[in-house]
Amino acid sequence: MHLEPIADRPSHRFHCISQPDRSSVDGPWRQRHLKSILSIVVLLVLSACASLIDQEQRVKISINDMVPLDATLMEQRYLIKLRVQNRSGDPLVIDGMSFDLKLNGKAFASGVSNQQISVPAYAESLLEVKVSSTIFGIIRQFQSLEERRGKPFAYELSGSLSSPGSLFNIPFREIGEIALGANP
Repeated sequence: MHLEPIADRPSHRFHCISQPDRSSVDGPWRQRHLKSILSIVVLLVLSACASLIDQEQRVKISINDMVPLDATLMEQRYLIKLRVQNRSGDPLVIDGMSFDLKLNGKAFASGVSNQQISVPAYAESLLEVKVSSTIFGIIRQFQSLEERRGKPFAYELSGSLSSPGSLFNIPFREIGEIALGANP
């Protein structure tokens, strides 16, 4: 048996050609584009926030009337007429809304509507919606009657409107008072 020394075998060496460091070439380019993209994102976010503020000032909703409908042991239903004011120069089309009603700082009723209305520019319309209140909400308000004898009820109506012409829902919040009788 004959062994050849390993050193006598031809060696295969691979030579790698080094490429220039891409980070040194792409670095300034990437930083410039990254700054541009971040600037665009910031501008889009700021413009979206500004348009939400404009949308909130565009509409004012107030309670026009509230009529009890039917009652069960656990629930009372009401028909509420809402006055929708469009305070912009563009017509406002509403195809849905959701809202909550607080009386004297306490949750009282909530409602939704898929009724579609169109409010011309700088005009107003009435919208009738049905709301539900639990028996507990009614009990809380009866308790408030004694505490607030002769004082008006404070209400807060808040929610959002859906419009087919808007990417975002239009928020609204209205605070007011309901006089229940003559002050002493």
